[in-house]
Amino acid sequence: MQTGMSLGLLAGLMVCGLVLLLVSGNARMHGWYVLACGFALAGFAGLDRIAPGSSLAHWAASALTLWAACRVAFARQLLRLNRLAPRLDRIALGLLAALAVATIHAAIDTRLPWILRVLQALVAASTVLLAVGALTVRRRMPWPALLFCVGAVLMLAGVSAAHLPAWGAQPWTPGHASLAQAAVIAELALLALAAAARIRDERALEARAQALMAAPGIDALTGAASEAGFELRGEEWLREGRSFSLMLIGLNGFDAVYERHGQAGGDAVLAAIAQRLREQVRADDMVARLGPDSFAILLVGMPPRQKLAEMAIRIETAGARPVAHEGRLLAGGEISMGIACHPGDGDTLAGLLEAAERALAHCNRQRMGPAYVFANELGRAS
Repeated sequence: MQTGMSLGLLAGLMVCGLVLLLVSGNARMHGWYVLACGFALAGFAGLDRIAPGSSLAHWAASALTLWAACRVAFARQLLRLNRLAPRLDRIALGLLAALAVATIHAAIDTRLPWILRVLQALVAASTVLLAVGALTVRRRMPWPALLFCVGAVLMLAGVSAAHLPAWGAQPWTPGHASLAQAAVIAELALLALAAAARIRDERALEARAQALMAAPGIDALTGAASEAGFELRGEEWLREGRSFSLMLIGLNGFDAVYERHGQAGGDAVLAAIAQRLREQVRADDMVARLGPDSFAILLVGMPPRQKLAEMAIRIETAGARPVAHEGRLLAGGEISMGIACHPGDGDTLAGLLEAAERALAHCNRQRMGPAYVFANELGRAS
């Protein structure tokens, strides 16, 4: 009864994997999941129905070795290790090669205790490695990584407690593989949930990108306000008679970032800098992208000069931090800033922008000093 229930659950998980394959269209990833479920089903069915002394007994161990290999291949795709953690991915490929060799040996070698002992060691090693990979990518895909780690803990507990090599030395008894079966089924169920969570996250990301592209006043790449949104907010504040400050931010030599890291790398750095700028402002302030390598911040109110200077230093430091992209650290942007205040430096948005541009140009020309210049100080110096 217990064995039949376990095999039924594995068959149900195969069906679940097929459904995920159809929903996502990602045959490369979910195909490995379906194969893992199928080989686990065949392996445990063989353990329960084939006598250890039978000439076919080692084929059950072969099926379990193939389950372990498909499991690793699926996890690599699920966690996108080749892009997000390439070093760990290379180790995972090495474990896949070891499992392939073990599968060949299991198919021709009848020493079942040895085969199953090697299988347990490889499963434990791959589980630890993939759990480290999940922790590495947790910020990019939190729910899939969390579910994978829970499954890894259950797998390690089941593999450590089960004594599969004993099957080759003594007759199999009902429930002998209950711990191993339970661990495999639990992990496969959690992997299905992790795959579903990744599909949900990808769909949400696509919907957000489409919404940003469709929304007026939003820059689709960075999520910051567009130039049109910046002008609407600035003109609104001018009509309301508000005092505010404008920080014009230039990324020096940013073309070199695209040359070194390509389009995807440069876009990733821009998006990261925009996010860091948003982290420095309040809810009522605005971060806008005005050009390919320039941003602006509208700060409501009239902060003291010292506060603006401290904020400029924080922005410079944040922009210089490396950006993680596809398992690499890309150099951040070298930032210069021109700061203008309304009404002191201009009573129109165009006038404020012109004052901030002059201050930014002066900042770029000077070789020493801070990475920011106040427009009114530049006027006094002139």
